[in-house]
Amino acid sequence: MIMNPGYKRRIKIIFSVILIGFTSALSQTGDKMLNSEEQAQILHTISRLIMQNYIHKEIGDTCARFLEKQIDSNAYSEITHPREFSDRVTTDLLSVHQDKHIRLQSVEPDENKLEGENPLLVFFLHAQEERKGDMGIREVKIFSGNIGYLDLRSFEPLELSQPRIINALQLIQNTDAVIIDLRNNNGGNPATVQFLCSWFFSDSLTLNQIFWRRGNYTEYFRVIEDMGIPKRPQVPLFILCGGRTFSAAEEFAYNLQAQRRATIIGEQTAGGANPGYSFAINERFNIFIPTGESINPVTKSNWEGSGVRPDIAIQEQNVLSFAIEKAARAARIYREKTDDLAVEILADMARRLYTAVDLFKTGKDTAANEIVYSVLTRGISERLIGEWEINTLGYRYLVQKEYPIALALLMFNVQSFPYSSNAYDSLGEAFLKSGVPDKALIHYRKSLELNPDNQNARLMIKEIEAMEHK
Repeated sequence: MIMNPGYKRRIKIIFSVILIGFTSALSQTGDKMLNSEEQAQILHTISRLIMQNYIHKEIGDTCARFLEKQIDSNAYSEITHPREFSDRVTTDLLSVHQDKHIRLQSVEPDENKLEGENPLLVFFLHAQEERKGDMGIREVKIFSGNIGYLDLRSFEPLELSQPRIINALQLIQNTDAVIIDLRNNNGGNPATVQFLCSWFFSDSLTLNQIFWRRGNYTEYFRVIEDMGIPKRPQVPLFILCGGRTFSAAEEFAYNLQAQRRATIIGEQTAGGANPGYSFAINERFNIFIPTGESINPVTKSNWEGSGVRPDIAIQEQNVLSFAIEKAARAARIYREKTDDLAVEILADMARRLYTAVDLFKTGKDTAANEIVYSVLTRGISERLIGEWEINTLGYRYLVQKEYPIALALLMFNVQSFPYSSNAYDSLGEAFLKSGVPDKALIHYRKSLELNPDNQNARLMIKEIEAMEHK
């Protein structure tokens, strides 16, 4: 899990790690056998990096002293293969510090790379392939009973994954319960955790905070207020976890559990809470070192070493079927409650719109418009109405020649859905029928601009222009 305090720093680290791999591939040294001298140089570098950067200085010093003893005893002399060496050092370090994030990584040569291939071109091609990937979203579906399901395998960088995440959430936007499956999720980016968590909260609150040793400061991850998609702060939420759930995936579950916003089902997670960075050792190795510590604002602690303990413990092979059954019951209750509330809200909206119609008839246009905008804004925020319903309602008043209320409804629609060709087309018709052809022409032209295939708008523009030239 790479949790970075700043975008520029994050990009710098990503570039450095990738370019190390390119250098290794081009020089073809990745599979070269190790000797004792190179081992010692690598271990000295690791010792220095851990001592200078590990989040807890005393543990970093302990690890550094351990590595120096390993050098003195020539502990790895029988190991010559880079991958075997990195695995052994990682295992030995884990016996000292118990932090599963610390790991030595050997950079493997890519046999498909041609000698002399441009490393920058390789980087851009690699980036293109990354963008074509699923961004960790393995499956999105709706189970019987209107239960949304998202199988998320990683929290990819938000700069890349946000559009895919929004698309996934839109597919389960109207479900009556949600299951997020993190059983095979080994972590990722904290900003992406923050983004997905925010979908389930309406209040502005701090989800998590990270103390960084370098710079001696705390970074706060708060609920994002405007995600560009309606939120689901009340929908029943179930999170599936297991022994492979690690790092950022654990943070997601821990954040929501601490806020009592979700039910965690499954097995205890792996227990890695300390974020950090990959540091280059040489062209053949890099090491991930935790440089920060997660601190939940509710528990004042984290899941390091202990993992996230499920609210309902159940063996992995049974967890999904159990969660679906649990979610189905919650969905029925939620549906009944929201249906009753929706009826109340819609009845109030209808009453207030009738009041607006009466105000328009008595010339109190400002007060009437305020009511219309207030009613429609609430209807959208409660996910009870959208563009189609507003457009249909506007047309009904247009047919009844109630032009002021029709115009108010349709003007709100274009403001709320500014990229809808149909919304502008309808408003153009309303202006034309209410005797304002110049404004009708403006909106028909906008409709045609948004959708050049709108033949109705094209025809109406010609008719209005012909009228103006008479």
